[in-house]
Amino acid sequence: MSRPLFHPVSYPDDGGPQPVPFTRKNNTPAPPVPHTPSKIKHATNERLHEDQWTRTPNTPHTGAIHVRTFRAKLSDDALAYLDQQINEWLDAHPQYEVKMTNTTIGEWSTKLGKEPGIIVSVWV
Repeated sequence: MSRPLFHPVSYPDDGGPQPVPFTRKNNTPAPPVPHTPSKIKHATNERLHEDQWTRTPNTPHTGAIHVRTFRAKLSDDALAYLDQQINEWLDAHPQYEVKMTNTTIGEWSTKLGKEPGIIVSVWV
């Protein structure tokens, strides 16, 4: 007869685990929690539009003072949509002159894993 590899530790006088009795010291209800405004903001809440910028963009050919960032997946359709978004934004703001652009390519964590993406920053 073989002995089991693992066996529970038991004590003969123990009788097994016993539930811990729950006793409330007093029956007074808990004090109300004070209401505090949420610190979580939605992307459209209190968003500054370019018309509310206090610094006007520099023209012509001087330093950039504002940036607009666009992002997309690295697929043909997403890049075409990214081009469309950047062109529509520039067409809607003819007073801005593009001073510089930055692109960054990397991986984003999504629910389905990681996928390649691109971030384009347009400095005006």
